[in-house]
Amino acid sequence: MSGQSLAMKLLEGAREWAKRLPSPLSGDVAVDVGGKRLRLSHVRVETVVRQLLVKAKNVELRHWEARPELYDIRLSVKGWRVRVETTLERVEFASGRYRLWLRTPGRVELEESRGASSLVMGLLRAGAGRSALRAMAERLLPPGFRWDGQVLQVEGRLPPEGVLSAKLFENASLAMSVEHVEEGLWLGAEAWPGLVDLLQAVFGTELPRTPPGM
Repeated sequence: MSGQSLAMKLLEGAREWAKRLPSPLSGDVAVDVGGKRLRLSHVRVETVVRQLLVKAKNVELRHWEARPELYDIRLSVKGWRVRVETTLERVEFASGRYRLWLRTPGRVELEESRGASSLVMGLLRAGAGRSALRAMAERLLPPGFRWDGQVLQVEGRLPPEGVLSAKLFENASLAMSVEHVEEGLWLGAEAWPGLVDLLQAVFGTELPRTPPGM
């Protein structure tokens, strides 16, 4: 079976499964078979992120607000209180690890020092002193975090247990582009093998392991 046919059958199976979700969850997922993508509600995205960060070292999620065009998030990172307006751009799961690309089109502030934050942001976005500021960011951010003034990259090992555990993607992979809209995040899979595993983990509900017609 071609990759195209497999992708369509996976999405058709996911759409039929979504119709059978319990009513409290039914509004949290939508499947666009023609567009080869699915949408998670902002509430479901927040739930997953909070569960992923429960055991994260040096990172604490203090506040989450979903807006139509981005998320307004407050974090404690290695003792620093940070406010970020961001949204996902790309997600990859493979070999028990994750990689995230988050656009930062809005504010990125150190809440202890708004003046210093404004100076750093201005210099980064203007491209002045980029290498020195990038080196400073590397010292402030925990391992696995990189930020160039436009995109924050986060990578690390998935937790051994929880909503998205390392074992789910030890032998499967999933790469997705992301579009932020008012209703949630549209996920367009570029590599398909882990799609069923992702949905099952996010909703805690069994999916059919074999798409219809296979």
